[in-house]
Amino acid sequence: MINLYVSDILKCISDIVIDAHLDSQSNLRITGITDKSNDVKPGYLFFCRKGSQFDSHEIAPEIVKKGAVLLITERFLQIDAPMVVVSDSRLAEALIAKNFFQNPSEDLTVIGVTGTNGKTTCSHLFHHILGKFGSTGSLLGTVFYEILGVSRFHHDNTTPGAIEIMSAMQKTKQNCGEYFTMEVSSHSLAMNRVEGVRFDIAALTNITRDHLDFHSCFEEYSRIKLHIFDLLKDNGIAVISDEFEHLLQKRVNKIVYGTSRKCHYRIEDVDVDKVRTDFTIKTPQGTFQACIPLPGIHNAYNAALVIASLAEMGYSPRDIIEALRSFDGVEGRFEYVKEASLMGFDVVVDFAHTPDALEKTLVTAKHLTTGRLITVFGAGGMADKGKRPLMAEVASKLSDVVIITTDDPRGEDVDEILSQVESGVIPGTPYLVLRDRYEAIETALTLANRGDMVLVAGRGHEEYQIFSKEKKIPFKDSEIIRNIVYQEYAKEMKK
Repeated sequence: MINLYVSDILKCISDIVIDAHLDSQSNLRITGITDKSNDVKPGYLFFCRKGSQFDSHEIAPEIVKKGAVLLITERFLQIDAPMVVVSDSRLAEALIAKNFFQNPSEDLTVIGVTGTNGKTTCSHLFHHILGKFGSTGSLLGTVFYEILGVSRFHHDNTTPGAIEIMSAMQKTKQNCGEYFTMEVSSHSLAMNRVEGVRFDIAALTNITRDHLDFHSCFEEYSRIKLHIFDLLKDNGIAVISDEFEHLLQKRVNKIVYGTSRKCHYRIEDVDVDKVRTDFTIKTPQGTFQACIPLPGIHNAYNAALVIASLAEMGYSPRDIIEALRSFDGVEGRFEYVKEASLMGFDVVVDFAHTPDALEKTLVTAKHLTTGRLITVFGAGGMADKGKRPLMAEVASKLSDVVIITTDDPRGEDVDEILSQVESGVIPGTPYLVLRDRYEAIETALTLANRGDMVLVAGRGHEEYQIFSKEKKIPFKDSEIIRNIVYQEYAKEMKK
């Protein structure tokens, strides 16, 4: 059984302890740790914190009744229970979880990918290629979490809390896993979820506008992203593109990839078609022809990041590139809905939900279609409002027809979101605003002619549309598209 004593806990969080009310409890054994009230058992430590919607300090008496023997709090509570008051409960969680689960990142090869866009594809590429090399390991990401290829499930957070991360790492280590690859969101970096992790590879894809509802400004968002490089192991490697490497002032082992001459891993001669992207990559080990079975110049960058990282870890670039060829892609990332070919046009589903991601996706789509490009998109609620008109501007600049619709309102007024998006449409652009996402997709498919492409952007792999805390309905873009295509095809066959 994993456990710590209170004296061990005080030692690992000594720098952030404000006060301790323990009496003679320093030798008390802690048998579990949690920040979820439903998980509390006798002998557990519980982390109290004030969140954006709920303050768990308020339920401390209930937590003690359930058997919690120690509370970590951010303020003194008038309650007869051992407690330690800290300056930051989330940081305390990260430090205590690291010790409770016996610092598992030290015994694994840990790869972390951050950036506004591309995190998911890169993380899945690492997982795929290392698996091809015969290594066993785990993946935490936006589309799913997978622990040693056995337990696969979706999580609401791109990067979970510190306890979940350390628990997953410990399971990987205990079951002879060798590596752990994960997406690292700006939220997780800002909220200290990964503060107990140490990375062998810390990689940055890019930094463009996103999450300015959470971060005070773009400069803060950038600074938080760069914090991943503070979490490198002593011999860890920072991998960063040439566009952003000037931001990394910290003295670390820095490897640069991109298209400029200063790159250690240089991309040249990119060629994109509907099913693949071919490119040349010049490396310290030689020059190689590479292919990733995904369309888009941005995917050449994603592949280069992974090639650079694994080559610096000692793998052969030739072997990495060979393994790259068998990558199946990621659900909801420029995913063709093959059934649409019945109607004589292409339909693509993509997760793009920032101005930069949408632009890259539209550029790729425009390159790959011989007809018109019809784009269906919206903007999520409870998120950066400033990016909404910017997305419409990008969509109207690169699309022949734009259909603005509902994404995940998450409690915000739908009409207000649509209006904010619509304000960015370039005058003269043919566009519609259709509140109902099903109707918007159906309309786009009806408007499409042979040779056109319909891009449905914003939600990618997601299986539910979230209107509010109380209202969440099944809605997966690719499934909706298939249903509509089959219905329309059946009508055509009856004629």
